[in-house]
This record gives sequence, C-alpha cells and structure tokens, in this order.
Amino acid sequence: MPPALASLGLRREAAAGEVLFREGEGAECCYLLESGEVALRRVSRRGEEVEIARIVPGEWFGEVVLFAARDYPARAVAVRDSVAIEFKRSALRFASEPEAASFFLSLLARKCLALNRRIDQLTVMDARERLASYILGQCPRAGAGARSDCDGCGSACVFALPAKKREIALELGMVPETLSRTFRQMEAEGLFKVRGSRIEIPSCAALRELLED
Repeated sequence: MPPALASLGLRREAAAGEVLFREGEGAECCYLLESGEVALRRVSRRGEEVEIARIVPGEWFGEVVLFAARDYPARAVAVRDSVAIEFKRSALRFASEPEAASFFLSLLARKCLALNRRIDQLTVMDARERLASYILGQCPRAGAGARSDCDGCGSACVFALPAKKREIALELGMVPETLSRTFRQMEAEGLFKVRGSRIEIPSCAALRELLED
C-alpha cells in the first residue's frame, strides 16, 4: 500500500456474524481485510441470498465507493472474528498522489479479473465442478488447482473443511440440499470421503480431471 494511504485507515474489529455494511446502504467506506474472513452476499430476484465473493486477509472490499456507486451493491458480513482497516471516502479524496491513483486502478483491474472467474463459476460450472474446484482450493497440498504432492505418492490428502456446509453452499451459489446431494454423489464415486468436518481425497488428480473434461 502506498505510504500516502497507510495513514488514512482506521482499524475496525468485527465479531463473527457482524455486518460491516448492508446492500443498498449509502457507501461511505472501503476496507482492507487484515485478519479473519468476510463474505459479500446479495439477495437475488427470487429472494435467495447468494454469496458473490469471499474476502481473505490482504484483499480489499467495498471499494465501489471509489469509482461509481453511491450505495453498496452487497452485504458484507464477517464469517469469523475479523479485523479490517477502514478508509472513509472523504479521506481518500485527499489521496490524490499519482502513486495512490495507480494503486487503485491496479486494484480495480484485479477485481475485474476475479469477477470474471466468479461469473464462470456461477454460470458455466455445474454443481460437481464447483464443488471439485472448491475442495481443490482448500487442499493444503493442491492449492488452487496446482499440481499436488499427493498425486502418485500413495498418501491421501486429509484436512478440515473451513466452513459448515450451509456456508459452503452460499459460497458456491447452491441451495444446501443441492450441495448435500452433490457431496453424496461424489463420495459414492470415490472422489473423496467425508468424516464429520474432515475430508479425505485419495487423489487430487481425479478432481482436476473432472474440471478439465
């Protein structure tokens, strides 16, 4: 972050479940997440809540206040206890240095790329592909679809799912019933085993093949 911006932020703590801003609320601040996790959600035309993004430490959110909209297009809720650096719109108007302007233009470009990936996930991938992509993204060995140390080494990946199934369903744009059914189908195919909150993947390569087909 450019030094010109660092001094403008205020530290804000949010307990799990706390709302930082609501959809349709006047946009006055943007945030840089320091720790924890924040979900951005909005209500669809059918009245269903859909998660449009999951924010992790080091990522910005609410930066719409810097570019166009007067109101927040989504609700931001802390998924777990979080700390964010809050930047007020009025303060950022004074950060007119070229370095600050370049920083926010770069941020906007990265956000556009991330949005394109999210649109692909919600509109192009089916339920099985979404779940496979999510699980690969959580696997500590595989990372976000990278080559996994578990492939061919004879040992399975075992790790805890970071959220309850209802939260995962929201993140993947599914209703909980569809997610549960997809879990059962893929487990029956031997793609993974679920034991409570933990999951065991015999081979990350099999999940990647599902995405590549």
